[in-house]
Amino acid sequence: MTSSFFRRMSFLLPTILVAGILSGVVLLFSRTPPSGVPVIPREDLADLPGDILHSLFRLFLAYLLSLAFAYLYGFAAALTRWGPRLLIPVLDILQSIPVLGFFPAVVLMMIPLFPSMKTGVEAASVVLIATSMAWNMAFAVYESVRTAPPDLLDLFRGIRAPSWLWVARFLVPLTLPKVVYNSVLSWTAGWYFLIACEMIALGPVHYELPGLGSFLVASTEKGHFGEALMGIGALIVTVMILDVFVFRPSLVWSHNFRIGEAEGPFSRVSSPVYDFLASSEALARVKKGVNRLAGALVRILWREGRPALGSLTDSRSLRLLLQAGGGFLVGLVIARSFFSGAHVVSGWVRQGIPWRSLAELPADLLFSMLRLMAGYLLSLLWTIPLAWWVFRNPRLSRIVFPMAEVMASVPATALFPFVIVLVVQRLHSMNLASVILLMSGMQWYLLFNLLSGVGTFPSELREVSLTFGIRGTLFLRKVFLPFLMPSLVTGSITAFGGGWNALIVSEYVVYAQKDYGVRGVGAFLDRATYSGSHPVLIVAALLLMTAAVVAANRLFWVPLYERVTRRYGYDS
Repeated sequence: MTSSFFRRMSFLLPTILVAGILSGVVLLFSRTPPSGVPVIPREDLADLPGDILHSLFRLFLAYLLSLAFAYLYGFAAALTRWGPRLLIPVLDILQSIPVLGFFPAVVLMMIPLFPSMKTGVEAASVVLIATSMAWNMAFAVYESVRTAPPDLLDLFRGIRAPSWLWVARFLVPLTLPKVVYNSVLSWTAGWYFLIACEMIALGPVHYELPGLGSFLVASTEKGHFGEALMGIGALIVTVMILDVFVFRPSLVWSHNFRIGEAEGPFSRVSSPVYDFLASSEALARVKKGVNRLAGALVRILWREGRPALGSLTDSRSLRLLLQAGGGFLVGLVIARSFFSGAHVVSGWVRQGIPWRSLAELPADLLFSMLRLMAGYLLSLLWTIPLAWWVFRNPRLSRIVFPMAEVMASVPATALFPFVIVLVVQRLHSMNLASVILLMSGMQWYLLFNLLSGVGTFPSELREVSLTFGIRGTLFLRKVFLPFLMPSLVTGSITAFGGGWNALIVSEYVVYAQKDYGVRGVGAFLDRATYSGSHPVLIVAALLLMTAAVVAANRLFWVPLYERVTRRYGYDS
């Protein structure tokens, strides 16, 4: 079985994880950014269709990379004894690191791997986009496997199905509903951080790639309001086309793999494109032929490779050898990291550590946390009433979901012209502008989770409430809001995660060749990354943000979620 194979190989997971982290740290601080001629895109409306295609191609490659990571990491986390104790906490930390935090590692490690700088920068951009898409998909795979019905697990264990059948016929179909739903959210996150991933900078080294993100940045920084508006319009049209021809058919298709009758947030979604494809006889014949060919190929490969695979995975001597090799690898990496780290630290000491800048970080963190709380409360003011409105009028979900998906895809940077013109120049408040930009990275997580809870509201609970005369405001306070509490807490956790990421594009803005900024850890990290400041500043800002997110989750949100689910959970 695949699960037993993962368990037998689980001793390698900590080894690989530790080796990767230590190697990355060593490479990060022992190498200098590659120099060369940057790729400069042109700001021309005639190039806009080509820019959209460039961005779509990067997003597609990043999605494939994220999907592969999600299944490998999710299966490993769910099927090994190390998963819940080691891999899931690590995944929680990784998703709390803002996209900008991956810039130094990606630039220093990815670009030198390719023969041409343009190819290396493109690869780095794809990896950076993947860091905004992969984490929630991996959580979806993990949650789907861990919450699988025990009787189905016992069935597959009882019939001793081969590994390929276990994966192809059970594990993958089991994860499809949540993976498809989270894929939609991952694409919206990819669009949101597209600008940051197409404008890669590390100190004096800057790389710009042709794409919709860099087009929006160029038009915004120059103050070309019309061009920025055209870019936003092109983004919205692109997302709407993807929704009609890709996302909606995929969501409807994923309903075929649901277990039980529980309805999800997209249960009422219909797709004429899916209906046409499902009723096409020609496509049905092609699908049948492809399934037969794939099945025959898998059976041949399994039959030919099973003896060798079995002897390898069942060999105690080989397992001991791999354990010894893993231990040696960890020791080697630790030793190399120690000596390289000592060399790096000595260089920092000679360069002079900027203690005055480091001393400003705690206050910057406090200012950012206050803005996050303000953005969160303002988001609650409209998302909860909208969820109640959709509950009272279920047909509105067919309009609200597509609109929310489109609006969530608009990056905060694309809103710079409107925010600067309407808020900063008229109300003279960059703090208010920063909170509004933060809301663009927080409010949609709340809305999606609240609407998800609305979609699972039991009809019998409503009928019982009506029978006992619980209506109107009383129903809202005593039935509806308590039922939504778990979804609200989940949405709050993800909203604050999105807000921490959005800090890097909301506390420091460039519009019409003029800088607008406020004091905060996001602005601090922006300046440290783009101006080539001391490496200690980047590391300190990232560590402080990560520690703040993890501490908030462990000390507040996770206990609150457990308490809410115990008190307000509904057992159907």
